[in-house]
Amino acid sequence: MIDDYMPAASEMTRVYKHIHFMPYEYNLFCFQRWFILLAFMERHQIPKCCYIDTDVMLFTDVNHPRFENFTMEFVWTNFVDRQKLELYCEFMKSHFANPIAFAQVVQYTMRRKEHVRFNQPLITDMVLALLFLERLKGYQITNGLFHDGIIDGNIQQATSMENLYGYKKIYSINGVLCCKDKATLRYLPVFSLHFQGYTKHHMKFFTTPYLPQAGSYIFDYISNRWIQFL
Repeated sequence: MIDDYMPAASEMTRVYKHIHFMPYEYNLFCFQRWFILLAFMERHQIPKCCYIDTDVMLFTDVNHPRFENFTMEFVWTNFVDRQKLELYCEFMKSHFANPIAFAQVVQYTMRRKEHVRFNQPLITDMVLALLFLERLKGYQITNGLFHDGIIDGNIQQATSMENLYGYKKIYSINGVLCCKDKATLRYLPVFSLHFQGYTKHHMKFFTTPYLPQAGSYIFDYISNRWIQFL
């Protein structure tokens, strides 16, 4: 079925420049997927959708009205409407096609150290999305904190939350997954978790057979067990 929509990505394929250590086909498809999704939404008259990568787990109902205004902050957990997706696709295509604009992408990537390896910029759809959102009028980044809950950018980045072994410290309190804010000491519900990279092997322990439904627990990343603390 995906082949039915691949022609929509033909122009992006033509202008794509590969600057990444991942295989050409892999990184190219990371860009192509947005054109394919846009074509699918247009054909089936879908005004808005939630897109998640396969290493993201959802723990909330994304159809809840509170998510109506959340937009494409993370490419791996993405609430996107057709109009913004069309703008994003055009932004990517034009910035690869125009040498001056592409040079700006390279410079922007080099300033973001997490997207540089051995002094080589890693040009991805993530970088283009960040640049796109910075220039999108009226957009305000949330850093994943939304309606007193967390849409996770990366489980390996604890930022303002408590951490355990350098990962977000995940609590299960009567079946509700939470993180604890270090500044306020409040428990914030987890709407999603992104098991990026080598953390994917933890995913199955966040499914129903393993998740505790009553009591207070902390997930231990070393033993892959939920440990009761109250």
